[in-house]
Amino acid sequence: MIPTVLSLGVVYLLALGAGRFSAAIGVPRVTGYLVAGLAAGPAIGDILGVPAILAPGHLKSLAPLHDVVLGLIVFTIGGSFSLESIRKSGPSLLRISAVEMGLTALLVGFGTFLFFSASPLAAAFLAIVSITTAPAATQMVMREYQAEGPLSEKILPLIGLNNFVAIVAFIVLENCGLTEHWSFSSIAVQLFVPFGAGVLVGIFVALMDQRLNRQVDRQILIIATVSAMTGLGTHLDFSAMLASLIAGLVVVNASPNRRRMVRDLAEIDYPLYVLFFIMAGAALHLEHLGHMGVMGVAYVALRSAGKYFGCRLGAAYARTSRTIGTWLGPAMLAQAGLAIGLAEVLARQWPGPGKALQTVILASVVVFEMVGPLLTRTALVNAGEVTVHRLLTQRSQLAIGEALAQVLGHFRKAIGLPPIAARKGPENITVGHIMRRNVEVLPNHTPFDEILKAFGSSRYDRLPVADDKSELIGVIRFADIADIIFHPSLGKLVVAHDIARDDHLTLNPEDSLQKAMELLKDNPNDSYLLVVERENPKKLVGIVRQNDVLSTQSRS
Repeated sequence: MIPTVLSLGVVYLLALGAGRFSAAIGVPRVTGYLVAGLAAGPAIGDILGVPAILAPGHLKSLAPLHDVVLGLIVFTIGGSFSLESIRKSGPSLLRISAVEMGLTALLVGFGTFLFFSASPLAAAFLAIVSITTAPAATQMVMREYQAEGPLSEKILPLIGLNNFVAIVAFIVLENCGLTEHWSFSSIAVQLFVPFGAGVLVGIFVALMDQRLNRQVDRQILIIATVSAMTGLGTHLDFSAMLASLIAGLVVVNASPNRRRMVRDLAEIDYPLYVLFFIMAGAALHLEHLGHMGVMGVAYVALRSAGKYFGCRLGAAYARTSRTIGTWLGPAMLAQAGLAIGLAEVLARQWPGPGKALQTVILASVVVFEMVGPLLTRTALVNAGEVTVHRLLTQRSQLAIGEALAQVLGHFRKAIGLPPIAARKGPENITVGHIMRRNVEVLPNHTPFDEILKAFGSSRYDRLPVADDKSELIGVIRFADIADIIFHPSLGKLVVAHDIARDDHLTLNPEDSLQKAMELLKDNPNDSYLLVVERENPKKLVGIVRQNDVLSTQSRS
């Protein structure tokens, strides 16, 4: 077996190449990292009859690091649960989650029980595992494409709810169904120990956040506490993942700086996440696909149908947009770490039937882990929450010859020689390349109370208003509704059309980036600009955020 450090160096280089190739062909880099891990792992090595770059011994020695990285990912998911925002938009989120989880569990549970002769207990375990969603793959795709919008805001909290409910339900069923003499006290201990550990760690991190001024100190604090909690979970046999989720939730709601710790972690975590996916790919068992059987195929189909139709029905019940209903399900199909962990516990605690269920789950993970990131990307792009410019910049901006010329030019400059040629100018980027198409729009007949709720859950200080023909009427600024807030009697009489103003700034998709820059410079109080069709100025097609304009300009 080659040294572990050498193996890591080789697989990181493989992952770099696979990630860049994936981006060049329009596939999420996460998929490339998984494929690199799969190619370096024992599955492909056994097929080809050659030693694996990442042998089982390497994976075993790196397992603690894998668990710590998973804890960091779940901590970040917990950090998306701002109770203030959930209070404002919580009912819709909980409705979507309840319908999606309920329908997925029902389809998988009753489908495998009625049509594939699974025992009631086995069907119940499959139903619980089917609820889980892989937070790492989904979050990495969102970060890679800098997705932002109503759909993106719902994905991470829903994943957190999915995994929280799945962990709790699994602990309860494990203690009730696989233990001869179970008691409420044993279940309570399994639930409240990780909950209590998460609360204590979260409060400690929130307190220290006020005392640590340097970003690097806060980063060390998060890694240290999550690592310690993961180790305690392994030693004391409680769910470290549940504890990390609770800790992230406590930090984001108890710390006055709110999400600063999560942002600090995002500065250093990407290489760790790449290693996580390399190990996930190396641990994929291709041989299980051959033993998947009819029940395995049914599990994949039923879970996919449950997620898709559950999200559609949940979105309709919560009265969210059609875009969210259409694309939320595909964005939440990835499945990996938690499902594998629950399957391992099941095989250990329930020899025989549990091992058979583990084969079904592991085979389905191969399918969902490969297809899930691509579906998440497709969902975010089709929902209009990824800019065209972001998609284009995933590809290499320079050819090999051009890059070599720039390297030689910089070297000549460094040693005092004159440059060979002038630097090439920036690309001609238009507004259409950087606009986001999924726009929060208020119907013109929206009551005042609903306007307040929309502002409460929106990240913008102004919202466009459209009529029944989807034509733009105007924009409501938060300042415009301040007087009505202090006169409650007016709120019952006012609708969106009454307070919408038509003095808003607009651009066309064909306009240049320079024009957008000039408009924002002349109007520094505007956080975004509306984009309308040139032929029909009342047809709203997107928005351009101030941050997107500035970041695109700096990259150019």
